Amino acid sequence: MTGERETILVVDDEETVRNLLQLILEETGYVVTTATSGEEALHKLSLGETKIMLLDMKMPGMSGIEVLRKLADDWFNYCVIVVTGVTDTNTAIDTLKLGAYDYITKPFDQDEVKQKTTKAIERYHHLVQEKRSYEQLQKSIAEQTSRMQEQFSELVGSLAREHKLIIEMASKQADGGKLILSKLPKELQKPISSVDEFRAALLRILRRA
Repeated sequence: MTGERETILVVDDEETVRNLLQLILEETGYVVTTATSGEEALHKLSLGETKIMLLDMKMPGMSGIEVLRKLADDWFNYCVIVVTGVTDTNTAIDTLKLGAYDYITKPFDQDEVKQKTTKAIERYHHLVQEKRSYEQLQKSIAEQTSRMQEQFSELVGSLAREHKLIIEMASKQADGGKLILSKLPKELQKPISSVDEFRAALLRILRRA
């Protein structure tokens, strides 16, 4: 966890449930914001208020499962704990396939709520760090690839100029520089009009090597 107080979104259409979860989480030291529907939850998430959510599975209108489906393409940016009744645990387990981190059942065990919320937050920050490391690795590879491409382009340009000089020198010899040219790969034994054509010839040679 970071040094800042974590903000958690509690989503449930029942006021008593929202109040109970809010009380449990605030006693643990979290900042709690609430939503009464799936639509309101998505709106609050879009505002960037939090990335951690306790989400009731059954609500009028947009259900918790529908909210998870809305987040399906972006689930790794959020950490969701599904809230469900004891009789719906099989369905709750299915929500894990949609990206939910875990689930808790009603009636709540306060210690379980605290424990699972803490673990969810830790998991979220771990995923964030992994994502940052992956993005840094991608950036590093892209930068190194770009530098290598620049260096290769410079090398090709230099070799193309040297090749042009060799062709010119060979043309001034009585035998047309056959001995000199014979030591070159066949792709380079004749004049090449541009750097791009020289690059293409060089790549053919490298592929054959």
